[in-house]
Amino acid sequence: MRKSVLFICGLVLAVCLWLLLHLRTEAPGINSTPTVVTVATNQNLSALPKAAVIALPPSIRAPAVGTPNTPTTNEPTAVLPTVAELWQKPIDFYGKVVDENTNPVSGVSVSFRWTDLTALNQERTDSTESDSAGLFSLRGKQGGSMTLWFSKVGYYAAHHGQMSFNYAIGPDVLSPDPKNPVVFQVRKKGQGVELVTSDNGIRPSLAALVPINGELVSVDLLQKQVGATGDLELSQVKPDSSHLQQATNWSFHMSIPAGGFIEEEDTFPFTAPETGYQTTVDLTFVKGEPDWATQIIKTYYIAFGQPQKFGWLRVEVNIAQKTVFLTYAINPTGSRNLEPQ
Repeated sequence: MRKSVLFICGLVLAVCLWLLLHLRTEAPGINSTPTVVTVATNQNLSALPKAAVIALPPSIRAPAVGTPNTPTTNEPTAVLPTVAELWQKPIDFYGKVVDENTNPVSGVSVSFRWTDLTALNQERTDSTESDSAGLFSLRGKQGGSMTLWFSKVGYYAAHHGQMSFNYAIGPDVLSPDPKNPVVFQVRKKGQGVELVTSDNGIRPSLAALVPINGELVSVDLLQKQVGATGDLELSQVKPDSSHLQQATNWSFHMSIPAGGFIEEEDTFPFTAPETGYQTTVDLTFVKGEPDWATQIIKTYYIAFGQPQKFGWLRVEVNIAQKTVFLTYAINPTGSRNLEPQ
């Protein structure tokens, strides 16, 4: 029995040695016999002598059956270069600064920031000023998007002095044109007044908890209190939290019995209209309709009280919340001037 075992072991060892000598005489990857390589790599490895598997150099091991052209290196896929290219688009920008009367404004400071994937420090910055015609530009850069800030001492800046532009992909990709620069508006500061605002502590808004069953809640804007009395009345009808996913409609109502609202879309809401106020605002949303929304943010000029006072009010309402957020500024003197000090 012992002789039989020794004979089998010796035979296996001889086969392994023959494979080693045979494979080393072949030129790896060029003159090796494909049949031999395929057998050595595609059969069940547990059925082969370990020496035969280990002896195969990686350079001549055949790919798995059914994938003869599968690369063995960890090269990046075609998607990655495409993404990189999107963030290396040419960036050219042409802008113009005007005042509220469309007159050009010179000396406006403009700062740029963009991401350049070819640079060691990928975040890049630059700055300039508008010239006597209000014009400024940024040229010869590259990236996927760009953000700019503009300001001048003694002026208010539209959009809080900040705007971003897309150069990579999508319907809003900017097409720079020196003959049609992007227009930015500033307004010279005038005589500001002390306003009553919704600021309370660190919060810029007054949070009003309004029932979702249509019950009215009153808000005293000057005292910043929500309760039973006040110049502004709010109500809403919404689904409860357990039915939000199936919600098909909801509504929001507000009124000022001794005044009203005018929807405000001014860049600088510093002068309230004298007349034209509507007593109530009713917003109803039905799923499937073009104006369907689950959240609204709207801004209005408001007039209220006796004697009448003027201000502006921004309302934020969400279908999933009972809380209505009110941000406002009011001139308590009765003047329509809403420019802050």
